[in-house]
Amino acid sequence: MIQRCQITAAKGSAPVTILVAGATSAKAPKPIQEEAARLAKGEVSGVRSLLHDGHTWLLAAVKSQDWLVGGEDWRVLGGQLIQALRDSGHSAAVVEISADAAQVAALAEGMVLGDYRFDSCRSGKAAKRAKLTVRFPGHSKAVAQAVAQADAQNLARELCDMPGNLMNPRTFVARARKELAGLGLSISLIEGVAALAKARFPGLVQVGRAGSAPPALLTIRYTPKKGGKAAKVTKNAKKGPQLALVGKGITFDSGGISLKPGAGMWEMKGDMGGAAAVLGAMKLIAQQAPKVPVIGYCALAENMPDSLAQRPGDIYQARNGTYIHVDNTDAEGRLVLSDVLTYACEQGATHMADAATLTGACLVALGTNIAGLMANDEAWAQTVRASGQEVGEELWPLPLYGEYRKLIDHPHADINNTGGKFAGTITAGLFLKEFVSESVKWAHLDIAGPAMMGGPWRYFTKGNTGFAVRSFARLAHKLA
Repeated sequence: MIQRCQITAAKGSAPVTILVAGATSAKAPKPIQEEAARLAKGEVSGVRSLLHDGHTWLLAAVKSQDWLVGGEDWRVLGGQLIQALRDSGHSAAVVEISADAAQVAALAEGMVLGDYRFDSCRSGKAAKRAKLTVRFPGHSKAVAQAVAQADAQNLARELCDMPGNLMNPRTFVARARKELAGLGLSISLIEGVAALAKARFPGLVQVGRAGSAPPALLTIRYTPKKGGKAAKVTKNAKKGPQLALVGKGITFDSGGISLKPGAGMWEMKGDMGGAAAVLGAMKLIAQQAPKVPVIGYCALAENMPDSLAQRPGDIYQARNGTYIHVDNTDAEGRLVLSDVLTYACEQGATHMADAATLTGACLVALGTNIAGLMANDEAWAQTVRASGQEVGEELWPLPLYGEYRKLIDHPHADINNTGGKFAGTITAGLFLKEFVSESVKWAHLDIAGPAMMGGPWRYFTKGNTGFAVRSFARLAHKLA
């Protein structure tokens, strides 16, 4: 289990007091007040450590930037403060702060996210971190919200950071059952090539049949309670909105027969970022209890080359009857998602969002910090984007430009799984759109950029970020 700092609202003394310039509730000694004033004016910057009468004070100020939305400036500050505490070697601190609940929550959240390290596969001193307790007296509700949200995101990060020999479709499911136990969720599983073929999920079969563990579709249902009883999840859209969250879960992507270059291939343990985000979001949704039914779908497979693997040039028929030509086996994410999108529509979804580390082209278009957003409904696209911005995750709209549909035509099948060298993110979105009912409002999040970082970013260390957990959970509340 990943170790983290303990954030609590309990009262108690500590050898360190943290003050945020302009938002402090403490009566500090005059030299501390003077330094805080300098920080507030911008005369000095960074985290300031001062020793006064044998007591340590950490001072910092929020640095707002135009691109830091949805409390990100406070999360960034939280990450800086937790690192300063770690560097100082202290084991406890008290945050004396007077700010609104959202700001307090974001600060605490940034601390928990900033203290995350994947150390499960390390030994000796590197495997252990000293216990660190940070108290926010008088902010119990904000702290509880922050810890729940950060823990859900750190869960997604941990799953993606785990190496492929430890994380596969089967171990993902086992961990999901453990994490979701006791939360009132309904969990179902279709596992294995035979079962998936019988249940009509040929895309998962095509991609996962050569994996070291069987492919699987994990379904997680959240049903809001009415009058103390769970409301019925219905396939009848007239009964009200139902949200479907769909995640690509390629636990390791070698590219299959269309093998990826060896350099950096180890990063493909994180190609399950969409499914991990769905799992984290469903855990958070169960805790936050929005008043809308939500079904999470994790499409899980390992994309490997062997004698059972699909070949470039294979043609198969998808769940909705579309014949797909497999031009490149490394364009596998859209294959595992396609049937699940169709299935979610069949199950009564009125609104849907999927997340996938889908295309390298999205990094070329938007860089590492922004996810691409495509949708079949403009109002829904705006709702999804607003959900991300409200929690500090930037989703940038890209067009499902109809004229580009011809780029995924194929003379021997209804559709090709690649579209050539240009507009790769858009043609991938157009591919997915083919498997979504026109009556369902759908958005696709290409999170290939922000899902994994090659170095420190904001309050994240190098590795996976759990991007989209917060956006998905927020989206459930907005739809409710």
